[in-house]
Amino acid sequence: MRFFTTLFVIISLSLLSFRSKAQSVGGTTSGANTYCAFTNAGFISLSGFTGTVYFWESSTDGITWTATGTSWSGTPGPPPAPPQIGQSYNNLSQTTCYRAIVQNGAFPPDTSTISCITVYAPSDGGTINGSITSCGPSGSGSLNITGNTGNPLSWESSTDGGTTWTNITNTTTTLSYTNITQTTIYQAIVQNGPACPTDTSTQASITVLPPSSAGTISGNDTVCSGVNGDTISLSGITGSVMGWGSSTDNGITWTPISNPSVNLIYSNITQTTLYVAIVQNSGCPADTSAIAYIAIYPSSLISAGNDTAVFAGAVFNLNGSGLGFPSWSPSSGLNNSNIFNPIATVSNTTTYTLTVSDTFGCVQSDNVIITVIPPTFNGRISNLFTPNGDGINDSWYIQDIENFSGNFLMIYNIYGNKVYEKNDYMNDWKGTYNGTDLPDGTYYYILTFKDDQKPVKGSVDIIRNK
Repeated sequence: MRFFTTLFVIISLSLLSFRSKAQSVGGTTSGANTYCAFTNAGFISLSGFTGTVYFWESSTDGITWTATGTSWSGTPGPPPAPPQIGQSYNNLSQTTCYRAIVQNGAFPPDTSTISCITVYAPSDGGTINGSITSCGPSGSGSLNITGNTGNPLSWESSTDGGTTWTNITNTTTTLSYTNITQTTIYQAIVQNGPACPTDTSTQASITVLPPSSAGTISGNDTVCSGVNGDTISLSGITGSVMGWGSSTDNGITWTPISNPSVNLIYSNITQTTLYVAIVQNSGCPADTSAIAYIAIYPSSLISAGNDTAVFAGAVFNLNGSGLGFPSWSPSSGLNNSNIFNPIATVSNTTTYTLTVSDTFGCVQSDNVIITVIPPTFNGRISNLFTPNGDGINDSWYIQDIENFSGNFLMIYNIYGNKVYEKNDYMNDWKGTYNGTDLPDGTYYYILTFKDDQKPVKGSVDIIRNK
């Protein structure tokens, strides 16, 4: 009887012990958070569980789970030492969820609630496309962000090269613009998730160039033909001078002039000429200036007459013509150098220049050559003279010798010794040699001329005592 009583007590205690074991409860996890990739660390906690935490699991897709702590199959037998009640994480690169596996005694294991660590990739501002260069207002267009990670929080613009920025409320990846009138730089502020620092995109620019402008041209003038010169100038230009052009047919055809300066010098033009300048600012279309007119005063033809040949000492009229005020040079030999047809007396070949000033102050000139024909010597040469001081036939006489300037006379005695020589002989030899009277006798002469005339040779007798 006592045996059965004891057995009953043992069975009763076993049943009581079994009934005191509760079903496994996975409990509740906590510690979910949001981070930027590789900049995170934390701990997932577990509370309200019944049993022993045997391991934790993690998943990056919510479908497949991987044990992150000590693994246990849940089969009968002594379980491994339980891990700590919680799960740490560090430098996660993507969103990861965690849960715990809990078992109480022989009851089936239970899974805890899930806590996720939300991880965002680092913000990347990306690249803005759509930069343009415009001559004058830009017109309409858009800028677009590509390659970004995250969403734009706003855009910014700067008109001072990036020194200061103005916020633009726009959270899309496209920014539209219309008629930008000055060069403007744009950038976007991008953030990926609330935990990641913002990043600034690359910059794009709407470059607005002032249109080419040739400005104002000055220098219109009316000038004298062939004797002129001045400067045509540009002012107030936008851009650079690419060159100039000239036209002598009233703008029908143009001749290029290689000159990158704002000033163009012209000189000695003989017909009305038009000038323009070509100006270009960077890549903008070129601009052509207004026309500068350089007109030529109307002029009359002047003439100094035809070239003429005359004999020495001839008197004749120069035959000039034209409109205006005449002046001849040289004036020597002319009775009046300020008329068109003066009387001229010339002894040597002379070039006369007729200069005429018209009512516009323009001066023209023309030349005429008056060639003097040298006379042929036919004068009588005395074959004797009596230099005895009686005032009669005291000098050796050669007829008309005064009309032959440049003559050269040489006299020799009978022995061939030179006793006298003279350039431009003028009937003034008195039969002396170095101031001493020569003896009576016969002497021989050679008379030459500066032109091609044949020399004259002969003899002359000196007779003093008769």
